[in-house]
Amino acid sequence: MQMKTDAGNKVLEVSKDTVLYEQGSPCSSMFLLREGTVGLYLNYHTPQQFQLFEISRSGSSLGEMGLFDAEPRNATAVALSDCTLVEISQENFPSFIEAHPEETKQMILDLSQRFKMAIQEVKNEQLIIQESLQALKEAQNNKKDTLKDRIKKISDFLLDIPEDVPPELYLSFNSRFHGSML
Repeated sequence: MQMKTDAGNKVLEVSKDTVLYEQGSPCSSMFLLREGTVGLYLNYHTPQQFQLFEISRSGSSLGEMGLFDAEPRNATAVALSDCTLVEISQENFPSFIEAHPEETKQMILDLSQRFKMAIQEVKNEQLIIQESLQALKEAQNNKKDTLKDRIKKISDFLLDIPEDVPPELYLSFNSRFHGSML
């Protein structure tokens, strides 16, 4: 990686397959993509690996949560091509805003877009959950009906109640000659 600066922040030139940051690692900076493509992954290099999305538009940001809330990284960022990025530290963020108002505006738009995507994902998942719960409820109702049908068939077989005789009369008559049926 070669070192240059932009408004006091490091400009990084990284080669394809470079891991920019790892999920769970501490952080206090974010990145602004100047050139190339970066992939964001959950559980990178594990059987549960999942690519969240690719970032390839110049001026797009990644890793902002680390800059704003100092939480551990929630994903792994990997260069999918040779890339040029600006690593923006907490200390130099104000000077970056002053030096690059348009890119700062783009960062805010990126965050807004990601928030909209997250809301849409929540809506989609909620719909899937509602459909699954409805299917489960229908399956339980069908199971209850089936169980009721089975019990009726067994009781009809065991009691052998003639079709034309009301069950109450049959039970009353049967209990006189054979004792209580209950």
